[in-house]
Amino acid sequence: MPFYKPLKRFSEVDRKRTVAGLKRLREQFTKDQFPEKTASKSLILGTWNIRNFDDDRFNYGPRLQESLYYIAEIVSRFDVIAVQEICEDLWPLDELMNLLGRQYRYILTDVTHSGLGGNRERLGFIYDKNKVSFKGVAGELVLPDKMLISEVEEKKRQFSRTPFGVLFQSGWFEFIFSTVHIYFGNDSPNAPEYDRRVKEIEAVAKYLKKEAVSSNANQILVGDFNIKEPGSKGFNALEKNGFTTVKNKKGSNRDQTKFYDQISFLSRRNELVLMQPERDDQVFQFFDSVFRADDFQMYKPIIMTRIQKKLNKAEENLAAATSQSAKNKAEGQIARLSAVKTSDVLLEEYYEEWRTFQMSDHLPLWVELEIDFSDSYLDYLSTYEA
Repeated sequence: MPFYKPLKRFSEVDRKRTVAGLKRLREQFTKDQFPEKTASKSLILGTWNIRNFDDDRFNYGPRLQESLYYIAEIVSRFDVIAVQEICEDLWPLDELMNLLGRQYRYILTDVTHSGLGGNRERLGFIYDKNKVSFKGVAGELVLPDKMLISEVEEKKRQFSRTPFGVLFQSGWFEFIFSTVHIYFGNDSPNAPEYDRRVKEIEAVAKYLKKEAVSSNANQILVGDFNIKEPGSKGFNALEKNGFTTVKNKKGSNRDQTKFYDQISFLSRRNELVLMQPERDDQVFQFFDSVFRADDFQMYKPIIMTRIQKKLNKAEENLAAATSQSAKNKAEGQIARLSAVKTSDVLLEEYYEEWRTFQMSDHLPLWVELEIDFSDSYLDYLSTYEA
């Protein structure tokens, strides 16, 4: 349970709105039959691309404190969750960790270099140390020369964002948990950038398959693969390298039409057992409870304030412009923002995008895994002969 006490410092309006959102989220977890955390029987594991957490690169304003509470409420339901798009400044993540409490820890990569297409983002994991142990092994996946990715033969490269793997243990279950944020490029299947996306997926799957041969740990590979749909080349690249993927009927983007995010497994010792193997809806649609489409009027004053700040900044840029191109850019921004400010239709369109920068344009995926193999081990001992 997140640390709710600081809500006392919110204004009455903000506090009531946030409390109502938290209550709806909690009710939704129950309604959706999201698994309850257990002491030792099962492990709740997931992945979530938390959109641009949190550098305001796209100028939609930093996240509200309210949003951090909603994100904390979701993350607190997991024993361990892979996270993508954590930005260079770790202050927002540390704020989130303060809400989660002392039992939670994180492990992150350094930022990727923007020249590789990585946008200076981090990959990592947030975990409950009372349930999951970090076994002291962590590393980024660097390809050997013969596995380098190419769009054309003469151009070889590493991943745009280096995949990250950590050795964890929970109960009897030891696993190497790896996460990726695969290069997007171009959505056209005939584009070389799309081919690069598929080759990144193939490369990480092949590499981990090879590593699994010499490891006693189970492999779990998750993250934002930018896979459009089951059966696509990117999706097939996982399965043809031996990974079993969790099958969801609905996607993981905001309107659940794309299957960008995936959870996949390569079990070495038949220890990877799903607690709910027949379930096909392991995506949590938080927009059913917070920043709902019908909440536009409630957030309109906040959005208007943000737009006015952006308008003021654009006017300052116009006054300081020393070139015609800078003037044209500032004038264009002023025209667009002025139009949005005076139109409820445009404001609602703005809200649709703004809310994804408060939460995310991706939804969390989850699985519940069995981690108590006491009975099967006792069965083994009953027939064991020294």
